[in-house]
Amino acid sequence: MKKLFNFRPVLFIAISLCCGIATAYFFMQNFTVWGIVFISLFTLSILLYLTLFTKRNQIKISAIFALVFVAFFVFGSISLTASLNHYVNADLGGHYYSVTGRVISVRETDVGTKLIIENVQIKGNVSKNLRYNVAVTVYGTSDFDIGDKITFNEYLFDKHYIYEENFNASDVERKIKYSASVHASNVTVLGNETNVFEKINVFIRDTLKSGLDKDEFTVAYAMLTGEDGYMDYELLGSYRIAGIAHIFAVSGLHIGFLATALSFLLKKLHTKGYVKAVIITVILLFYSGICGYSASSIRATVMTAVMLFATAKGQRYDGLSAISLAAILILLIEPVQLLCVGFQLSFAVVLGINLLSRPIAKLFKFLPHKIASSLGVVLSAQIVAVPISLATFGYFSWISILANLIFIPVVSVIFILTLVMTLFGGLFSIASITLFIPNYIFKAINLFIGFFDSNAFIIEGLILGGGILVYYIAVIIVGGLANLKVRFRTVCSLVLVFICAVTATIYSVQDAYAVKLYVSGSENVSATLIASRVESTLIVSDANYIYSTGRLKRIAVAENLDKINNLVFMGGYSIDMQVFITKIRTAFDVENVYYYGERDELAENIVKKSFDGIKLKNFVDGQKLPIHTFDCSFSLDGNVLVGQILGKSTAIFSPFNKQFSFVDFNQIFDIMICYDGAESLISRYKPQTGVSYRSSLSVLDAETNGNLLVKIT
Repeated sequence: MKKLFNFRPVLFIAISLCCGIATAYFFMQNFTVWGIVFISLFTLSILLYLTLFTKRNQIKISAIFALVFVAFFVFGSISLTASLNHYVNADLGGHYYSVTGRVISVRETDVGTKLIIENVQIKGNVSKNLRYNVAVTVYGTSDFDIGDKITFNEYLFDKHYIYEENFNASDVERKIKYSASVHASNVTVLGNETNVFEKINVFIRDTLKSGLDKDEFTVAYAMLTGEDGYMDYELLGSYRIAGIAHIFAVSGLHIGFLATALSFLLKKLHTKGYVKAVIITVILLFYSGICGYSASSIRATVMTAVMLFATAKGQRYDGLSAISLAAILILLIEPVQLLCVGFQLSFAVVLGINLLSRPIAKLFKFLPHKIASSLGVVLSAQIVAVPISLATFGYFSWISILANLIFIPVVSVIFILTLVMTLFGGLFSIASITLFIPNYIFKAINLFIGFFDSNAFIIEGLILGGGILVYYIAVIIVGGLANLKVRFRTVCSLVLVFICAVTATIYSVQDAYAVKLYVSGSENVSATLIASRVESTLIVSDANYIYSTGRLKRIAVAENLDKINNLVFMGGYSIDMQVFITKIRTAFDVENVYYYGERDELAENIVKKSFDGIKLKNFVDGQKLPIHTFDCSFSLDGNVLVGQILGKSTAIFSPFNKQFSFVDFNQIFDIMICYDGAESLISRYKPQTGVSYRSSLSVLDAETNGNLLVKIT
C-alpha cells in the first residue's frame, strides 16, 4: 500500500508539538469543542499510523516514534499551560511602587514615549525582582534611550493574557506583564548599560538617522532591524495596504539576502565546505541577535544553516524538515510563539512556498522561467497568508501580488547596499555621504508605495471562522504533501474549497448584519462606538485635551470605518469641541455632531468654520437623538444616555455618574456602560452585559482589557 504521507520524523514531531500547544490554548480559552477536535484528530492520526501505515516488521520502530509524537504533544500542552499559569500568578494586585529597571525598547506615540523595561526591581507593599517586564508610557518631554537604567514611583497595573477579547500573545511572548503611566519629570536616569547587540542596533539607528531624512530613516531602520516603532502610522499603513510590510519583519527575505552576499564573498576568498557554513551561520545568528532574536529571524537562520551544512555534506536539502526543525527549536523555548501572528505568518508563508510554488509555476510555463518561478513564489505566499491576514487585520490586499513582484527583487539590492553604506558611514562618520544615494532610493520607494495606498485594493469583510482549518487542509492536499492520485486530490480540494466558501459566507453575512458596540476606555478618553451597515455612532463619555486615538484607530481598522455618522458629546464634563474633532478626524471623518446642553453658537461657528460640512445640534434631557441604531435620549443632566439597540435596553454613563448611583430607573437594562462609581448599579440591575470604562476590580473594564466588543444581533 502506498504511503499517504512521506515519513519525515522532524515534520511529524513539529506537528505534534503544535497540536499540543493548540489544544492547551483551546481549553484555557474555553473553546472546549476545538480542544476535543484537536485531541481526537491527533489520537486518530496515531492509531492510523500504527495500524494502517506500519509494516509488521517495523511495529517496534513505529511504536517508538508514536511515543515520541505523544511525548511532544503532551509537552506542548503542559509547557503552554505552565507558561500562562505563571503569567497569571505574577499579578501584583495593583499598588504604588518604587520601580527601577533597564530600558530595552523606546517607541514614540502621539501621547508620549512608550518604554519597555526589564530587570525590574520594585519596593512597596512587597519588595522583589520581577521576572516580567513593564510597559511604561512617559508623558512630557523626554530623551530616553535603549540601555538607560531608570527609576520612578508609580502605580503598576497587571496585564492579562486576554486583551480585547483575544489572546494577548505579543505581551506574553515579550514577557510584558505590567504597565504604568508617569510624567517625564518624575523619571530619573541612573545610567546606561547596553549589551553588544543593543550597541550595534543603536549604532545602526543613529547612523541612519544622521544620514537620511525622517521618513526614509524610519523605513530603512525598520527594514534593517525589524523595528517599525519609529514609522509614522500612515506610512506603515501604506506599506501594509501594498502588502509588503513583511520587509519590516526580519525573516527569510533578509537572512537570504545576507547569506547570499556572504556566500558570494566567501567564494571569492576560496572558503569552502563546513568552514563556509559555520562562518555564515555565526554571522546570521549575530545579526538575528541585533534584531532581537525574533521568531522569523531564528526560523530563517536555522533553515539557512540546515541548507548550508546539507550542501557541505553533499546531501539533498529538505525544506519541510528544515522549517520543522526551526519550529521545534523556537516552540521548545517559548511555546506561546505559536499563537503570535508573526510566527504564524512566517512559517505559513515558507510552508506555502515549499508546497505550492512549483505547482503554481507550472501553470505559467508559457512564460519565461524566471517570471513563472517568481509568480509561483509570490502567489503561494499570498495564498497561505490570506486567512491569517483576514483573522488578524480584517483585510488583505490583492495588489500585493503585483507590488511584491516589482518590489522584492529591488529590495535585495537596497538591503545589502544600505547595510554596507550604514556600516561604513558610521565607522568613518561620513553617513551623510555614504547614505546620500540610499536616501533618494528610499524617497522613491515611499513615492512608489503611495501609488498602492488605496482602499480600492483592499478586500475585507470576509470571516472564515472554522473554515480556516478546512482551507489549510486544502492547501496541504493541493501541495502534494499527501500522496493522493491527481483526480482524487482535485475532487477533495474542490469539496474543501466549497465547504470553506460556504462557511465564510455564513460567518461574513452574520457579521455584516450585526450591530457592534465597542467600549473603549483609558485615563484620557472614554467612548462607546456603535457600528453597523446602516450608520456608525461614537458616544464620548469624557475626554482630556491630550489623548490618543490609537484605540479608536484599531476599531476603525477592524470595522473598516473611515467616517462617523454621529458624534455625541455627553454632559457632565466640558471640552473644546473644535480641539476634540480635530484630533478625532485623524481616525474618522465626522458627519453630524450632537452635544448636550443649551445651544452654544460660538462653539458651533468655530467648528463649522474649521470643518465645512459638519452639522451640529444640541439636545437636552428627554429629547430623542436622531440615531437609527440607538433609539436614545439624555437623562440626569446629560450624564446618562438611555435607549434601545435592537431591542436591548442600554444605559451609557458619563464620569459624573457617582452621584446617581442610587437612582432608580424603573427598568431592567440589558447593557450598562459606566465608571467605577456606577458598579453598584451593575450589581443592582444585573444586566446581561456590564462594562466599566476605567480600571475596575469587580467589573470587566476597557482600560485594563482594551477595546471590548459586544455583538448585538
